[in-house]
Amino acid sequence: MLTQIKKIRGLGVFDNYAAVADLPSFGRYNVIYGENGAGKTTLSRLLGCLEAGQHADHPDLDYTIETPSGALVRGTSYGHRVRVFNSDFVEANIGRLDGPLRHILILGEENKEIAAELEVEIATRDHRIRKLDELDATVTKTENERGKLFSAIAKTIGEATSGSSLRSYRKPDAQTAYTKLKAHVPLAATALEQHRATIRQEAMPPIGELHPPEMRSADGEVVELLAHVAAAGARAETLIARSTHAAVINRLAKNPDISTWVEAGFHLHAAHDRRRCEYCDQLTPAERYEALARHFSDEDQILKGEIAAEQADLQRTAAALQRFPTRETAALYSELRDAWTEASERRDRAIEDVLSQLEMVSAALLEKLTRRTEAYRVDLAVDVEPCRVALDALVTIAGRHDAKTEDFGKAREESRAAVEAHYLASIHDQVQQLDAQLAGFQAEIGLLRTGGAALEDTRGLEALEASIREKQAKVSSAHAGGEDLTTHLVQFLGRTDLRFESGGDGYRVLRRGKPAKRLSEGERTAIAFLYFLVQLRDQHFDLAQGVVVVDDPISSLDASAIYQAFSFLKNETQGAKQLFIMTHNYEFLRLLLNWMKSTPRAITKSYCMVLCAETADGRSARLAPLDKLLIEHATEYHYLFKVLYSFRSDGTIMGCYHVPNIARKVLETFLDFHVPSNRSLYQKLEETAFDQHKKTAIYKFANDLSHHTGKAFDPALVAETQKNVTYLLEMIETVAPLHFAGLKALSEA
Repeated sequence: MLTQIKKIRGLGVFDNYAAVADLPSFGRYNVIYGENGAGKTTLSRLLGCLEAGQHADHPDLDYTIETPSGALVRGTSYGHRVRVFNSDFVEANIGRLDGPLRHILILGEENKEIAAELEVEIATRDHRIRKLDELDATVTKTENERGKLFSAIAKTIGEATSGSSLRSYRKPDAQTAYTKLKAHVPLAATALEQHRATIRQEAMPPIGELHPPEMRSADGEVVELLAHVAAAGARAETLIARSTHAAVINRLAKNPDISTWVEAGFHLHAAHDRRRCEYCDQLTPAERYEALARHFSDEDQILKGEIAAEQADLQRTAAALQRFPTRETAALYSELRDAWTEASERRDRAIEDVLSQLEMVSAALLEKLTRRTEAYRVDLAVDVEPCRVALDALVTIAGRHDAKTEDFGKAREESRAAVEAHYLASIHDQVQQLDAQLAGFQAEIGLLRTGGAALEDTRGLEALEASIREKQAKVSSAHAGGEDLTTHLVQFLGRTDLRFESGGDGYRVLRRGKPAKRLSEGERTAIAFLYFLVQLRDQHFDLAQGVVVVDDPISSLDASAIYQAFSFLKNETQGAKQLFIMTHNYEFLRLLLNWMKSTPRAITKSYCMVLCAETADGRSARLAPLDKLLIEHATEYHYLFKVLYSFRSDGTIMGCYHVPNIARKVLETFLDFHVPSNRSLYQKLEETAFDQHKKTAIYKFANDLSHHTGKAFDPALVAETQKNVTYLLEMIETVAPLHFAGLKALSEA
């Protein structure tokens, strides 16, 4: 049995409950009294969750309940079945009575063996259904995780491929694209950035072909520039290897500067047909003139001219090299600019190197001019390959630029597809893992639904259901349950217009042979309560080993039905291993207490009350011993008098808020006996001999503040409460001193 609730956390008004020291231990029969809204139904929910060890609606619920075999805490399943009647039961089983009530299966003695098999099959079915529900929830959760994964990556793809956040690319797009993905390899960082740059770009003008500048030879023929440059060294080597066969004047041969000066003068004098030296104004001797003519012969002049022509060609070649076409880096797509800059720098370095080599060729030819009579060899090879490689690289890059411009839309789409594939590939492992989990869950769901060798009972759910229905038909009598309900309902309500009819899908409530509609609250309460009591005898609950909890079974019932409710409750629940009955109705409480007094001493009993008070943190309920005045006296008047007599204001509205209602009940009861008549409360108070001003204050306090007026809290309530409670007790003492003295003695006992 449950002996005491030691602790409750996270359950409505019992959010921070701890048992007080003087609280009696629970017995076999337990009566719990409390006002409406005090927390009785909340307490019944706690008892109702003990069988499972947790409450689905209160995941943070924590509790400690003592039993002779050890404490029950959250997550610990109680070893006895618990049946609870409360507003939750009414709503779950009756509701608006839109459909049939579940059959109550009352076991026949001759079918115990089949019943045992039936219980195992039902447990198996119920376990599978719970497992299927768990798997369905897990599948839903996993599918949601998978969906969130695709939603997140879709947002990333949308931003990466359009520059805006998820306006056109969504989860379904990502899922569809993922199914079509052939490879799951992410891009390298550089490639990803190039593709993302392409997506952000606009189409640019083409670069066009990069042709080297035209190079014409001395005779005007167009030649390939680099080939012509490459041949410059060979041409110079050929000229240097030649010599002129003339009489050599040693001084001129040894002094090239003098030779150059003399040669110029010789040709100048010849042009003017003058033999007199313009420098010394002396006639040049004939022998000297002939010697100079032989030294500067025609063959020598030809070689000199060819050298001069080659030097002029070198100048034109150098100029042509410096006119190589180029483009600004900004004219290219961003992903090509670094390569373009690098190739351009290589080309510039190669051209500078070639120009340096041409300068060396030119210097060698210049030296040859002074050594025309000599034939010698010089290595003047010009290497243009680095220049050609650099130029080819530029041409290739320009070609890539132009190809992209020519079909820019296609390039952008290819980049979008590549970026999409990259990000989809980045979640491949996670998707694979979730898909594997889902496949496992679906396989398990299929096994539980259709059955298989891996299960202890290899049948599928449908076969189990069919077997259960077949055994239920053998071992139970649904009609018997319906007959019991109808018989009880007639006794309870005292009329025969309502009855239960058993059908294949459960019980239906009929009124005069037709489905009952618009049941009154009293009729709904009666049907729900009787349905609960008859259920205590079905095959799934052993009353002698079970706990029964009944919360306010007389709610919405008229006075005449209270006794019927008590009678049914007593007869149907007294055999329970442990019984808890909760009520707010004092008349019903008296019936329960009188029953408890008449039971054998061997049956342990406890009497408690639920008290609920307003605190700074909100409403807080607690269990306390039932006040002796409620136990020992026939009305609640004695108890309510004690509440007023013991009241001391704590200065807060919350501490005083309940007092006007209690004061009105005490005032009405007192005046009913003091001024017995059918007059109003005001008229009875007017006939009472007491201070007129105090009577006015008492009436206003008990009448106005005990009714809802639609106004906000009146701060005057705090000051008025203690004063008017004092006035009311003073009036009772003045008008009926012996009566007051007796009530005072009870309150102070």
